[in-house]
Amino acid sequence: MKAAFIGGGSLRLLPIFRGIFHKTPEVFRDGEIRLIDLKRERAEAVARMTAACPEYQNVKCKITVTSDPDEGLDGVDVLYLTMAAVREPSQTQSCILGKEYDYIASDQLSIMGAFLSLRLGGTILSLARKLEKSSPDALMLIFPNPVAVYSCMVNRFTKIRALGICGGFSNHRHDLTRLCFGRNEYDPEWNVVAAGVNHLSFILRGEYKGEDLFGSLLPRTLTDSWKIMDFPQTGDGKTLLEIAVRSLYDMYRKYGTMIFSTEYDGMAHIIPESTDVMRRRLADVSGGFDPEKIRRSSLGAIEKRFADFIRLSGNPEQVDWNQAEYAGFPTGRTITDISIPILKALAGFEKMRIVASRPNYGVIAGLPENAACEYTMDIYKDTITPVENQYIPSPFRGLIASLSEFQTLNAEALGTHDPKLFAAALEAYPCNRFTKKRKEFFRKMFDIYTDIDPVWRQSLDQLM
Repeated sequence: MKAAFIGGGSLRLLPIFRGIFHKTPEVFRDGEIRLIDLKRERAEAVARMTAACPEYQNVKCKITVTSDPDEGLDGVDVLYLTMAAVREPSQTQSCILGKEYDYIASDQLSIMGAFLSLRLGGTILSLARKLEKSSPDALMLIFPNPVAVYSCMVNRFTKIRALGICGGFSNHRHDLTRLCFGRNEYDPEWNVVAAGVNHLSFILRGEYKGEDLFGSLLPRTLTDSWKIMDFPQTGDGKTLLEIAVRSLYDMYRKYGTMIFSTEYDGMAHIIPESTDVMRRRLADVSGGFDPEKIRRSSLGAIEKRFADFIRLSGNPEQVDWNQAEYAGFPTGRTITDISIPILKALAGFEKMRIVASRPNYGVIAGLPENAACEYTMDIYKDTITPVENQYIPSPFRGLIASLSEFQTLNAEALGTHDPKLFAAALEAYPCNRFTKKRKEFFRKMFDIYTDIDPVWRQSLDQLM
Protein backbone atom coordinates (compact mmCIF):
# COMPACT_ATOMS: atom_id res chain seq x y z
CA MET A 1 0.00 0.00 0.00
CA LYS A 2 1.04 3.56 -0.71
CA ALA A 3 -0.48 6.07 1.70
CA ALA A 4 0.05 9.81 1.97
CA PHE A 5 -0.49 11.66 5.23
CA ILE A 6 -1.28 15.38 5.11
CA GLY A 7 -0.20 16.75 8.46
CA GLY A 8 2.58 14.18 8.30
CA GLY A 9 4.30 15.74 11.29
CA SER A 10 1.33 15.03 13.56
CA LEU A 11 2.23 13.52 16.92
CA ARG A 12 -0.68 11.07 16.63
CA LEU A 13 0.86 9.19 13.69
CA LEU A 14 3.72 7.25 15.29
CA PRO A 15 1.44 5.30 17.70
CA ILE A 16 -0.82 4.39 14.74
CA PHE A 17 2.10 3.26 12.58
CA ARG A 18 3.42 1.14 15.43
CA GLY A 19 -0.01 -0.44 15.83
CA ILE A 20 -0.33 -1.22 12.11
CA PHE A 21 3.20 -2.63 11.90
CA HIS A 22 2.48 -4.77 14.97
CA LYS A 23 -1.00 -6.05 14.06
CA THR A 24 -0.77 -6.27 10.26
CA PRO A 25 2.75 -5.62 8.97
CA GLU A 26 1.71 -6.79 5.49
CA VAL A 27 -0.24 -3.57 4.95
CA PHE A 28 2.88 -1.50 4.29
CA ARG A 29 5.40 -4.23 3.46
CA ASP A 30 6.94 -3.29 0.08
CA GLY A 31 4.75 -0.19 0.21
CA GLU A 32 5.29 3.46 1.03
CA ILE A 33 4.39 6.03 3.66
CA ARG A 34 4.52 9.62 2.44
CA LEU A 35 4.56 12.29 5.13
CA ILE A 36 3.45 15.68 3.80
CA ASP A 37 3.75 18.73 6.04
CA LEU A 38 4.48 22.41 5.49
CA LYS A 39 6.62 22.20 8.64
CA ARG A 40 8.98 19.67 7.10
CA GLU A 41 11.12 19.23 10.21
CA ARG A 42 8.11 17.80 12.06
CA ALA A 43 7.44 15.21 9.35
CA GLU A 44 11.13 14.32 9.24
CA ALA A 45 11.01 13.63 12.98
CA VAL A 46 8.00 11.32 12.53
CA ALA A 47 9.87 9.55 9.71
CA ARG A 48 12.98 9.02 11.85
CA MET A 49 10.98 7.72 14.81
CA THR A 50 8.89 5.45 12.60
CA ALA A 51 12.00 3.90 11.08
CA ALA A 52 13.51 3.50 14.56
CA CYS A 53 10.55 1.82 16.27
CA PRO A 54 10.95 -1.95 16.80
CA GLU A 55 7.83 -2.83 14.81
CA TYR A 56 9.33 -1.28 11.68
CA GLN A 57 11.59 -4.31 11.36
CA ASN A 58 8.45 -6.27 10.41
CA VAL A 59 7.82 -3.95 7.47
CA LYS A 60 10.79 -1.90 6.28
CA CYS A 61 8.61 0.08 3.90
CA LYS A 62 9.73 3.21 2.10
CA ILE A 63 9.18 6.42 4.09
CA THR A 64 9.39 9.73 2.25
CA VAL A 65 8.94 13.32 3.41
CA THR A 66 7.86 16.36 1.43
CA SER A 67 6.25 19.74 1.97
CA ASP A 68 4.71 19.68 -1.53
CA PRO A 69 1.25 18.02 -1.78
CA ASP A 70 1.51 17.85 -5.58
CA GLU A 71 4.62 15.73 -5.21
CA GLY A 72 3.20 13.53 -2.46
CA LEU A 73 -0.23 12.65 -3.90
CA ASP A 74 0.78 10.93 -7.12
CA GLY A 75 -0.15 7.24 -7.31
CA VAL A 76 -1.36 6.78 -3.71
CA ASP A 77 -4.02 4.33 -2.55
CA VAL A 78 -5.00 6.38 0.50
CA LEU A 79 -4.82 10.03 1.48
CA TYR A 80 -5.07 10.49 5.24
CA LEU A 81 -5.78 13.99 6.57
CA THR A 82 -4.77 14.92 10.10
CA MET A 83 -4.66 18.71 10.38
CA ALA A 84 -5.80 21.04 13.14
CA ALA A 85 -8.22 23.95 12.77
CA VAL A 86 -8.55 24.62 16.51
CA ARG A 87 -6.33 27.41 17.81
CA GLU A 88 -6.24 30.01 20.53
CA PRO A 89 -7.57 32.45 21.52
CA SER A 90 -10.62 31.72 19.33
CA GLN A 91 -11.10 28.32 20.95
CA THR A 92 -11.56 29.72 24.46
CA GLN A 93 -13.41 32.81 23.20
CA SER A 94 -15.94 30.56 21.42
CA CYS A 95 -16.44 28.47 24.55
CA ILE A 96 -17.01 31.54 26.71
CA LEU A 97 -19.43 33.02 24.18
CA GLY A 98 -21.26 29.71 23.90
CA LYS A 99 -21.71 29.59 27.66
CA GLU A 100 -23.09 33.15 27.64
CA TYR A 101 -25.66 32.40 24.93
CA ASP A 102 -26.35 28.80 25.94
CA TYR A 103 -24.74 27.14 22.92
CA ILE A 104 -22.63 23.99 22.98
CA ALA A 105 -18.99 24.63 22.10
CA SER A 106 -16.91 21.93 20.40
CA ASP A 107 -14.94 21.27 17.23
CA GLN A 108 -17.60 19.01 15.71
CA LEU A 109 -21.35 18.94 16.43
CA SER A 110 -21.89 22.62 17.18
CA ILE A 111 -21.95 26.13 15.74
CA MET A 112 -18.28 26.40 16.68
CA GLY A 113 -17.61 23.31 14.57
CA ALA A 114 -19.27 25.02 11.61
CA PHE A 115 -17.03 28.06 12.01
CA LEU A 116 -13.94 25.85 12.26
CA SER A 117 -14.94 24.24 8.96
CA LEU A 118 -14.50 27.63 7.29
CA ARG A 119 -10.79 27.44 8.09
CA LEU A 120 -10.05 24.03 6.56
CA GLY A 121 -12.92 23.44 4.13
CA GLY A 122 -11.31 25.17 1.16
CA THR A 123 -7.98 23.43 1.75
CA ILE A 124 -9.59 19.99 1.95
CA LEU A 125 -11.65 20.62 -1.18
CA SER A 126 -8.50 21.73 -3.01
CA LEU A 127 -6.65 18.58 -1.91
CA ALA A 128 -9.53 16.40 -3.10
CA ARG A 129 -9.42 18.07 -6.52
CA LYS A 130 -5.67 17.51 -6.73
CA LEU A 131 -6.30 13.87 -5.82
CA GLU A 132 -8.85 13.60 -8.65
CA LYS A 133 -6.02 14.27 -11.11
CA SER A 134 -3.15 12.37 -9.49
CA SER A 135 -4.86 9.37 -7.82
CA PRO A 136 -8.56 9.30 -8.77
CA ASP A 137 -9.19 5.87 -7.24
CA ALA A 138 -7.68 6.76 -3.86
CA LEU A 139 -9.78 6.84 -0.69
CA MET A 140 -9.56 10.00 1.41
CA LEU A 141 -9.68 9.43 5.17
CA ILE A 142 -10.58 12.62 7.03
CA PHE A 143 -9.71 12.93 10.71
CA PRO A 144 -10.00 16.72 11.36
CA ASN A 145 -13.36 17.84 12.71
CA PRO A 146 -16.05 18.37 11.66
CA VAL A 147 -15.43 15.08 9.83
CA ALA A 148 -19.06 14.64 8.76
CA VAL A 149 -19.09 18.03 7.03
CA TYR A 150 -15.82 17.49 5.18
CA SER A 151 -16.62 13.93 4.07
CA CYS A 152 -20.02 15.04 2.79
CA MET A 153 -18.41 17.93 0.93
CA VAL A 154 -15.71 15.80 -0.75
CA ASN A 155 -18.10 13.02 -1.78
CA ARG A 156 -20.66 15.41 -3.22
CA PHE A 157 -18.45 18.01 -4.91
CA THR A 158 -15.60 15.86 -6.22
CA LYS A 159 -15.20 12.37 -7.68
CA ILE A 160 -13.09 11.27 -4.71
CA ARG A 161 -14.50 8.79 -2.19
CA ALA A 162 -14.06 10.02 1.37
CA LEU A 163 -14.77 8.72 4.85
CA GLY A 164 -14.92 10.89 7.95
CA ILE A 165 -13.24 8.88 10.70
CA CYS A 166 -13.50 9.54 14.42
CA GLY A 167 -11.20 8.87 17.35
CA GLY A 168 -14.31 7.88 19.32
CA PHE A 169 -14.85 4.79 17.15
CA SER A 170 -13.76 2.51 20.01
CA ASN A 171 -15.44 4.39 22.86
CA HIS A 172 -18.26 1.86 23.09
CA ARG A 173 -15.74 -0.91 23.75
CA HIS A 174 -14.75 0.96 26.89
CA ASP A 175 -18.21 2.25 27.82
CA LEU A 176 -20.15 -1.01 27.46
CA THR A 177 -17.49 -2.86 29.44
CA ARG A 178 -17.85 -0.34 32.27
CA LEU A 179 -21.64 -0.31 32.03
CA CYS A 180 -22.33 -4.04 31.88
CA PHE A 181 -19.40 -5.63 33.70
CA GLY A 182 -17.97 -2.90 35.94
CA ARG A 183 -14.53 -3.19 34.35
CA ASN A 184 -12.66 0.00 33.50
CA GLU A 185 -10.97 -1.37 30.39
CA TYR A 186 -11.13 -1.76 26.62
CA ASP A 187 -12.70 -5.00 25.39
CA PRO A 188 -12.50 -5.73 21.63
CA GLU A 189 -15.27 -8.35 21.75
CA TRP A 190 -18.13 -5.85 21.37
CA ASN A 191 -19.64 -5.82 17.88
CA VAL A 192 -22.40 -3.31 17.23
CA VAL A 193 -24.31 -1.58 14.44
CA ALA A 194 -24.78 2.17 14.96
CA ALA A 195 -26.27 5.06 13.00
CA GLY A 196 -26.88 8.79 13.44
CA VAL A 197 -24.53 11.74 13.11
CA ASN A 198 -20.91 11.81 14.19
CA HIS A 199 -20.73 12.21 18.00
CA LEU A 200 -24.43 11.34 18.32
CA SER A 201 -25.09 7.95 16.79
CA PHE A 202 -27.15 5.22 18.43
CA ILE A 203 -26.50 1.52 18.89
CA LEU A 204 -29.17 -0.36 16.94
CA ARG A 205 -28.09 -3.93 17.63
CA GLY A 206 -25.02 -5.95 18.48
CA GLU A 207 -23.48 -8.85 20.35
CA TYR A 208 -20.74 -9.69 22.83
CA LYS A 209 -19.04 -13.09 22.49
CA GLY A 210 -22.13 -14.42 20.74
CA GLU A 211 -24.69 -13.04 23.22
CA ASP A 212 -27.29 -10.73 21.70
CA LEU A 213 -26.99 -7.21 23.08
CA PHE A 214 -30.62 -6.07 23.30
CA GLY A 215 -32.20 -9.51 23.39
CA SER A 216 -30.18 -10.91 26.28
CA LEU A 217 -27.11 -9.12 27.64
CA LEU A 218 -28.54 -5.68 28.45
CA PRO A 219 -31.76 -7.03 30.05
CA ARG A 220 -29.60 -9.38 32.11
CA THR A 221 -27.12 -6.77 33.36
CA LEU A 222 -28.99 -3.43 33.43
CA THR A 223 -31.61 -4.34 36.01
CA ASP A 224 -33.25 -2.29 38.77
CA SER A 225 -30.41 -3.32 41.08
CA TRP A 226 -27.66 -2.05 38.73
CA LYS A 227 -25.03 0.12 40.41
CA ILE A 228 -22.43 2.25 38.71
CA MET A 229 -18.86 1.03 39.12
CA ASP A 230 -16.29 2.85 41.24
CA PHE A 231 -13.90 4.52 38.82
CA PRO A 232 -10.19 4.78 39.71
CA GLN A 233 -9.99 8.19 38.04
CA THR A 234 -10.28 11.37 40.10
CA GLY A 235 -11.62 14.89 39.61
CA ASP A 236 -13.28 15.91 36.36
CA GLY A 237 -12.20 12.71 34.64
CA LYS A 238 -14.16 10.64 37.12
CA THR A 239 -17.17 12.97 36.93
CA LEU A 240 -17.32 12.75 33.14
CA LEU A 241 -17.11 8.95 33.17
CA GLU A 242 -19.87 8.73 35.76
CA ILE A 243 -22.13 11.02 33.70
CA ALA A 244 -21.46 9.02 30.53
CA VAL A 245 -22.05 5.57 32.01
CA ARG A 246 -25.08 6.57 34.05
CA SER A 247 -26.57 8.27 30.98
CA LEU A 248 -26.19 5.06 28.97
CA TYR A 249 -28.05 3.17 31.69
CA ASP A 250 -30.84 5.77 31.87
CA MET A 251 -31.24 5.90 28.09
CA TYR A 252 -31.51 2.14 27.83
CA ARG A 253 -34.04 1.93 30.65
CA LYS A 254 -36.19 4.78 29.28
CA TYR A 255 -35.89 4.40 25.52
CA GLY A 256 -34.38 0.98 24.85
CA THR A 257 -31.36 2.43 23.06
CA MET A 258 -28.06 4.10 23.90
CA ILE A 259 -25.42 6.37 22.43
CA PHE A 260 -22.67 4.70 20.39
CA SER A 261 -19.84 7.04 21.41
CA THR A 262 -20.09 9.19 24.54
CA GLU A 263 -18.64 12.37 23.07
CA TYR A 264 -19.28 15.53 25.08
CA ASP A 265 -20.91 17.60 22.35
CA GLY A 266 -23.21 14.85 21.14
CA MET A 267 -24.39 13.94 24.64
CA ALA A 268 -24.95 17.61 25.48
CA HIS A 269 -27.86 17.76 23.01
CA ILE A 270 -29.88 15.31 25.12
CA ILE A 271 -28.09 15.19 28.49
CA PRO A 272 -27.62 18.77 29.77
CA GLU A 273 -25.52 17.78 32.79
CA SER A 274 -22.75 16.60 30.46
CA THR A 275 -21.86 20.29 30.02
CA ASP A 276 -21.43 20.93 33.74
CA VAL A 277 -17.68 20.24 33.86
CA MET A 278 -16.90 22.51 30.92
CA ARG A 279 -19.11 25.28 32.29
CA ARG A 280 -17.32 25.10 35.61
CA ARG A 281 -13.94 25.30 33.89
CA LEU A 282 -15.07 28.29 31.83
CA ALA A 283 -16.27 30.07 34.95
CA ASP A 284 -12.69 29.86 36.24
CA VAL A 285 -11.29 31.27 32.98
CA SER A 286 -13.71 33.92 31.75
CA GLY A 287 -13.20 36.43 34.56
CA GLY A 288 -9.52 37.10 33.87
CA PHE A 289 -9.33 36.04 30.23
CA ASP A 290 -6.43 37.59 28.30
CA PRO A 291 -6.63 36.59 24.60
CA GLU A 292 -3.02 37.43 23.77
CA LYS A 293 -1.70 35.65 26.84
CA ILE A 294 -3.61 32.46 26.09
CA ARG A 295 -2.53 32.62 22.44
CA ARG A 296 1.13 32.81 23.43
CA SER A 297 0.72 30.14 26.09
CA SER A 298 -1.03 27.72 23.74
CA LEU A 299 1.41 28.30 20.90
CA GLY A 300 4.34 27.89 23.28
CA ALA A 301 2.99 24.59 24.60
CA ILE A 302 2.45 23.27 21.07
CA GLU A 303 5.91 24.32 19.93
CA LYS A 304 7.47 22.70 23.00
CA ARG A 305 5.75 19.36 22.33
CA PHE A 306 7.02 19.31 18.77
CA ALA A 307 10.49 20.54 19.75
CA ASP A 308 10.76 17.78 22.37
CA PHE A 309 9.68 15.18 19.80
CA ILE A 310 12.10 16.49 17.17
CA ARG A 311 14.91 16.43 19.72
CA LEU A 312 14.02 12.87 20.76
CA SER A 313 13.96 11.76 17.12
CA GLY A 314 17.65 12.58 16.95
CA ASN A 315 18.31 10.04 19.70
CA PRO A 316 15.69 7.28 19.29
CA GLU A 317 17.85 4.87 21.26
CA GLN A 318 16.73 6.78 24.37
CA VAL A 319 13.09 5.78 23.83
CA ASP A 320 11.62 3.03 25.98
CA TRP A 321 9.57 1.30 23.31
CA ASN A 322 8.30 -1.39 25.69
CA GLN A 323 5.61 0.71 27.32
CA ALA A 324 1.92 0.07 27.75
CA GLU A 325 -0.37 1.47 25.08
CA TYR A 326 -0.29 5.29 25.07
CA ALA A 327 1.89 5.37 28.19
CA GLY A 328 4.63 7.01 26.17
CA PHE A 329 2.47 9.10 23.86
CA PRO A 330 3.52 10.26 21.34
CA THR A 331 5.95 7.31 21.24
CA GLY A 332 3.53 4.67 22.55
CA ARG A 333 1.66 2.12 20.46
CA THR A 334 -2.08 2.00 19.83
CA ILE A 335 -4.03 -0.94 18.42
CA THR A 336 -7.51 0.58 18.87
CA ASP A 337 -7.43 3.50 16.42
CA ILE A 338 -10.02 3.29 13.63
CA SER A 339 -7.26 3.82 11.05
CA ILE A 340 -5.90 0.32 11.67
CA PRO A 341 -8.94 -1.76 10.59
CA ILE A 342 -9.56 0.57 7.65
CA LEU A 343 -6.02 0.27 6.28
CA LYS A 344 -6.06 -3.47 6.90
CA ALA A 345 -9.27 -3.82 4.90
CA LEU A 346 -8.16 -1.51 2.08
CA ALA A 347 -5.02 -3.60 1.67
CA GLY A 348 -7.25 -6.64 1.15
CA PHE A 349 -6.28 -8.71 4.18
CA GLU A 350 -9.66 -8.86 5.89
CA LYS A 351 -13.15 -7.40 5.60
CA MET A 352 -13.63 -4.99 8.48
CA ARG A 353 -16.76 -3.42 9.96
CA ILE A 354 -16.50 0.24 10.92
CA VAL A 355 -18.70 3.20 11.78
CA ALA A 356 -17.81 6.29 9.76
CA SER A 357 -19.25 9.44 8.18
CA ARG A 358 -20.26 9.86 4.53
CA PRO A 359 -23.42 10.93 2.67
CA ASN A 360 -26.46 8.80 3.44
CA TYR A 361 -26.94 7.28 -0.03
CA GLY A 362 -30.23 5.81 1.18
CA VAL A 363 -28.70 3.86 4.07
CA ILE A 364 -30.44 5.44 7.09
CA ALA A 365 -34.21 5.30 6.75
CA GLY A 366 -35.89 8.70 6.74
CA LEU A 367 -32.83 10.84 5.94
CA PRO A 368 -32.29 12.43 2.50
CA GLU A 369 -30.03 10.74 -0.05
CA ASN A 370 -27.18 13.25 0.29
CA ALA A 371 -27.51 13.92 4.02
CA ALA A 372 -24.36 14.14 6.13
CA CYS A 373 -24.53 11.28 8.60
CA GLU A 374 -22.68 8.41 10.27
CA TYR A 375 -23.45 4.72 9.89
CA THR A 376 -22.07 1.20 9.94
CA MET A 377 -20.38 -0.26 6.88
CA ASP A 378 -18.19 -3.16 5.82
CA ILE A 379 -15.03 -2.19 3.99
CA TYR A 380 -12.82 -4.47 1.89
CA LYS A 381 -10.32 -3.43 -0.78
CA ASP A 382 -12.09 -0.77 -2.87
CA THR A 383 -15.61 -1.74 -1.78
CA ILE A 384 -17.69 -0.01 0.91
CA THR A 385 -20.90 -1.89 1.73
CA PRO A 386 -23.35 -0.33 4.22
CA VAL A 387 -24.98 -2.71 6.69
CA GLU A 388 -28.71 -3.18 6.09
CA ASN A 389 -31.60 -1.94 8.24
CA GLN A 390 -30.18 1.24 9.73
CA TYR A 391 -32.43 3.91 11.21
CA ILE A 392 -32.71 6.50 13.97
CA PRO A 393 -34.50 5.19 17.08
CA SER A 394 -37.34 7.11 18.71
CA PRO A 395 -37.54 9.68 20.22
CA PHE A 396 -34.42 11.07 18.55
CA ARG A 397 -35.42 11.14 14.87
CA GLY A 398 -36.28 14.84 14.74
CA LEU A 399 -33.13 15.88 16.58
CA ILE A 400 -30.85 13.82 14.34
CA ALA A 401 -32.64 15.00 11.19
CA SER A 402 -32.01 18.61 12.25
CA LEU A 403 -28.35 18.02 13.13
CA SER A 404 -27.86 16.20 9.84
CA GLU A 405 -29.51 19.07 7.93
CA PHE A 406 -27.23 21.52 9.75
CA GLN A 407 -24.08 19.65 8.70
CA THR A 408 -25.38 18.91 5.19
CA LEU A 409 -25.98 22.61 4.53
CA ASN A 410 -22.57 23.37 6.02
CA ALA A 411 -21.00 20.94 3.52
CA GLU A 412 -22.97 22.45 0.63
CA ALA A 413 -21.86 25.94 1.66
CA LEU A 414 -18.20 24.87 1.62
CA GLY A 415 -18.56 23.02 -1.67
CA THR A 416 -20.10 26.04 -3.41
CA HIS A 417 -18.44 28.81 -1.36
CA ASP A 418 -21.91 30.24 -0.76
CA PRO A 419 -22.51 32.41 2.35
CA LYS A 420 -26.28 32.13 1.83
CA LEU A 421 -26.05 28.37 2.35
CA PHE A 422 -23.85 28.88 5.41
CA ALA A 423 -26.56 31.13 6.86
CA ALA A 424 -29.08 28.36 6.20
CA ALA A 425 -26.79 25.92 8.01
CA LEU A 426 -26.65 28.18 11.07
CA GLU A 427 -30.45 28.47 11.05
CA ALA A 428 -30.83 24.69 10.76
CA TYR A 429 -28.91 24.04 13.98
CA PRO A 430 -31.64 22.84 16.38
CA CYS A 431 -30.53 24.51 19.62
CA ASN A 432 -31.94 28.03 20.15
CA ARG A 433 -33.40 27.91 16.66
CA PHE A 434 -34.93 31.25 15.54
CA THR A 435 -34.56 32.85 18.98
CA LYS A 436 -34.02 36.61 19.16
CA LYS A 437 -30.44 36.44 20.41
CA ARG A 438 -29.15 33.86 17.95
CA LYS A 439 -28.19 36.45 15.31
CA GLU A 440 -26.30 38.42 17.95
CA PHE A 441 -24.46 35.21 18.88
CA PHE A 442 -23.63 34.46 15.22
CA ARG A 443 -22.34 38.01 14.70
CA LYS A 444 -20.05 37.71 17.71
CA MET A 445 -18.78 34.37 16.38
CA PHE A 446 -17.79 36.12 13.14
CA ASP A 447 -16.04 38.76 15.26
CA ILE A 448 -13.98 35.96 16.85
CA TYR A 449 -13.10 34.17 13.60
CA THR A 450 -11.45 37.13 11.88
CA ASP A 451 -8.99 34.87 10.04
CA ILE A 452 -11.62 33.29 7.75
CA ASP A 453 -12.45 34.48 4.23
CA PRO A 454 -14.45 37.75 4.63
CA VAL A 455 -17.05 36.49 2.14
CA TRP A 456 -18.52 34.26 4.86
CA ARG A 457 -19.55 37.28 6.92
CA GLN A 458 -22.16 37.98 4.24
CA SER A 459 -24.09 35.12 5.86
CA LEU A 460 -25.28 37.60 8.50
CA ASP A 461 -27.31 39.44 5.85
CA GLN A 462 -29.17 36.23 5.02
CA LEU A 463 -30.40 35.42 8.52
CA MET A 464 -34.08 35.87 9.37
